[in-house]
Amino acid sequence: MLARINSIFCILLLFKGASSSHNVSRLACSRISQELPEEVYYSGSSEYSNSLSSYFSLQEQEILPSCIVQPKTTADVAKTVSIMRGFLKQGGQFAVRGGGHTPFSGAANINHGVTIDLGLLNKVDVSPDRKTVTIGPGARFSQVWQVLDPLKVSITGGRDSDVGVGGYILGGGLSYLGPLLGWACDNVVGYELVLASGKIVTVNEQTYPDLFLALKGGSNNFGIVTSFTMKTYPLGEFWGGFIAYESTAAAQQVDAFSRFMGVEPYDPHAAMIQTYGYTAGVSIISNGLAYTEPVTYPTVFADFVDNATAISNDLRIDTMASFANETDSYQSFNQRQIWYTTTFAHSPKVYSTIHSLWNSSLAGISDIDGINWYFTLQPTPALDNTNSLGLNPADKRLCIAMITAWYTNAADDDTVSVAVENLFASIDAATKAAGVYRPFKYLNYADGSQAVIASYGTKSNAYLKSVSERYDPQGLFQTGVPGGFKLF
Repeated sequence: MLARINSIFCILLLFKGASSSHNVSRLACSRISQELPEEVYYSGSSEYSNSLSSYFSLQEQEILPSCIVQPKTTADVAKTVSIMRGFLKQGGQFAVRGGGHTPFSGAANINHGVTIDLGLLNKVDVSPDRKTVTIGPGARFSQVWQVLDPLKVSITGGRDSDVGVGGYILGGGLSYLGPLLGWACDNVVGYELVLASGKIVTVNEQTYPDLFLALKGGSNNFGIVTSFTMKTYPLGEFWGGFIAYESTAAAQQVDAFSRFMGVEPYDPHAAMIQTYGYTAGVSIISNGLAYTEPVTYPTVFADFVDNATAISNDLRIDTMASFANETDSYQSFNQRQIWYTTTFAHSPKVYSTIHSLWNSSLAGISDIDGINWYFTLQPTPALDNTNSLGLNPADKRLCIAMITAWYTNAADDDTVSVAVENLFASIDAATKAAGVYRPFKYLNYADGSQAVIASYGTKSNAYLKSVSERYDPQGLFQTGVPGGFKLF
């Protein structure tokens, strides 16, 4: 009897806590509505439903905030942040979303909180001399390429047209131009930022050098970026696309990737992703290739092209927009999604081992309803220390591994998660045995369970924490914004 009473008491406490949190967020929503009456939406409105349904994964779509704020200007963002700061001590929390492409639950949405949807901050303004472009965080890369392609300029930007600008750049950003120009964040020359105080600041190397560095990989920990100004690069149409093979070609293709990773000096126009894919009982291996010059079948990719055995080949000279739309066509929206990542340095021995481990993992997931099990390998850009990612330039470039698993039923969440974690534990063990494991976790590919910021290393962690404490001493973007990857 006593145990039953204790159980009921605990349930009441939990309900009271949840109710209290909900009440605080409803008060916050009401307060924001007073300031921005045409920008706050509640359950039952089409704006609320459309915002939720535009998240990439079902896990994020299923989260129900107390209200969704869709600011139209930077000043509106500042008002919203100032109001939420006032509710911090009462437990008020909020989420910030750009494109909403990160799949894990709570990455950019929040139950019984306030979700700030930056989708209306989607400008793409090219400077008169075409040397820079200023982009809103809510823009998708489809919008960016529509503007830049006709001008024959480009940026280190997303390879999928649906990816949002904000999270992509703040997480680092891999791109077709990466081998030539580095991470996307390396090419940002200025930010418009709303601080925890609600103050709007222009951040660049001269005005706020500490924030300028911290934002290059530090994600959502320092405020809300309301625009990015990036350097452009002259680029018209270029060669690229996808070529795929049956699994019987895996050994040859894996060996080709190993040789590509080992080439010194590497060709700065050559970018690629190799994918091991499994769908509906069928395994394939494919290569996404890009050569950022109008050169067909460049010799650097010769080992990846065998038209006699390829089951598909759409390699061509085309626009950035076309390639990004193609990549997006291979994505699966409105599904349950799990992503996970790890990193290692080049070693000719590890690639065949990793493919064997992936192949062995299929036995544990093949019976899951609607399972798709896609594993990718790709080189990082050349490494330097002009960002906060904590990478060692002596490594020159590394290999980033990622799994993208999507499936149908929530009942399979745990099974898929365990299979993913087991696969990556075995991969990490193999790269450690080969002496090439690296702790770095690429934020934009990581699962919420992974310690991304810690993977940047002690020095970068200490720096990021010091900048956070300087500009956000109350921890609004730590405890008040629980989504994403935190510093503390």
